[in-house]
Amino acid sequence: MSDKLGLTEAGRKLMAHLHVPRDAEDLTRAGLVPAVQATLRDHGLIEPQNDTQQPAAYQAVFGGWKSQRGMLIDHTRTLAFQRAIEAVVQPGDTVIDVGTGSGILAMMAARAGAAQSWGLELTEMAEWAERIARRNGLDAVRIVRGDAAGFVADAPAALVMGEFAGMYLIEEWRHYAAFVKVRNRNLRPGGTVLPRAARLYLSAVDSRKLYQDRGYGFWESPVYGFDFSDAYASDLAAPQRYIVSVDNREICGTRQIADFDFLTGTETDYCFTTEISFPYPAAGAFHGLIGHFDLDMGNGAVLSTSMAARETCWHQSYFPMPMFQVPAGGQVDLRVRSFLDPASEVMHLGITVLSALREPAAPERVFVVE
Repeated sequence: MSDKLGLTEAGRKLMAHLHVPRDAEDLTRAGLVPAVQATLRDHGLIEPQNDTQQPAAYQAVFGGWKSQRGMLIDHTRTLAFQRAIEAVVQPGDTVIDVGTGSGILAMMAARAGAAQSWGLELTEMAEWAERIARRNGLDAVRIVRGDAAGFVADAPAALVMGEFAGMYLIEEWRHYAAFVKVRNRNLRPGGTVLPRAARLYLSAVDSRKLYQDRGYGFWESPVYGFDFSDAYASDLAAPQRYIVSVDNREICGTRQIADFDFLTGTETDYCFTTEISFPYPAAGAFHGLIGHFDLDMGNGAVLSTSMAARETCWHQSYFPMPMFQVPAGGQVDLRVRSFLDPASEVMHLGITVLSALREPAAPERVFVVE
C-alpha cells in the first residue's frame, strides 16, 4: 500500500459540494464536521463568503488568460460594449465595471472621459488589469480585488456595467446578483446600466446531423455493430446541454421565453415558467431546442447571439430531446421552466413536451445550465 493520500469518493463529493459557499449545517450534513470546519478556518482554507461569490471553478477559468483572450478576440462582443460605453460616458463620470477581468471595459470608460473608472474583480486577474491600466497611462482606472457585493464607490456612478452573460445568459446568475448589489448601492438617480436589458429565446431545430453528433441519434442505431441502448438510457437520464454553432436554415421557429430589465431587475427574475408552441408549416422532425439571447446595449443597439447574427464567443446552446416526426400543419407544444437546484445552487432548465405528437408522453427533461 502506498503512503500517499488521495480523496475518497466521499471526499470528492464533499469537494464538489464546496464549489459555492455553504452554511455550517449544510457542510456538516455533507460530512465536514464542525471540528474540521474550525480547523480549516484556522488554517485559512475556508472563510465566510457571500451568496454572490462565484463558484471556485468559475474563478479558475476566468482568472487565466485563455478565457480572457477568448472574450477579447470576439470583436462583435467587445466592440458592441465599446460603442455603448462611448455613447453614455461623459467627462467626469464615475463608472463601475462589475467583474472587470482584463480591465478592458473599465479602460474603455476611462478613455471615454470617466474621472473614476472602477474595475471590480474577484480573481487574480485583478493584478493583471491593474498592471495593464498603468502601462496604458489610465490613472482614472482603479482596480479592486475581492467580492464586489459590498463595494461602495467614492461618488455615485453614472454607469454600472458588467458582462455577466453565461453561454445561455442565466447560468452566471451569481455574477448578476453581485451586479445588482453594486447597482443598488452606487447608481445615481438618472444613471444607467450596461447592458440595459436582455431577451432569452428557444428555437425548434430539425437537424439530423446535430441530433446524430450531439443528441441521441448516435445511440439509436448499432454502434459499430453493437447495441449501445444502455448508453442511450444513461444519456436520457442525465440530459446535457451542448455549445454549438447552428445553421439558421435548420431552425423551425423561434420563441422568446423571457426578458430581463437590468436597470430594475434582480437575479430572481432568472427563474421563470412559460409555455411555447412551434408550428410546422411543412412536415419535418423535432430534434430538440436551440437557445440564444440578445443583449440590449442602449440607443437601439442589440448584441445578438442568434443563428442569423455574426457568430460570437457564446455560440448557441443545444438542448437535445428525443426526436419525433411532425406532420405538415402540426406543432410542437412545450413547457419551459428555469430554476435553481436547492442542493447544488446551479441553474437548471426543465423542458416538457406537451404535444400529443410525442407518444408516449415524455417526462420533463432537466438540463444543468452551468
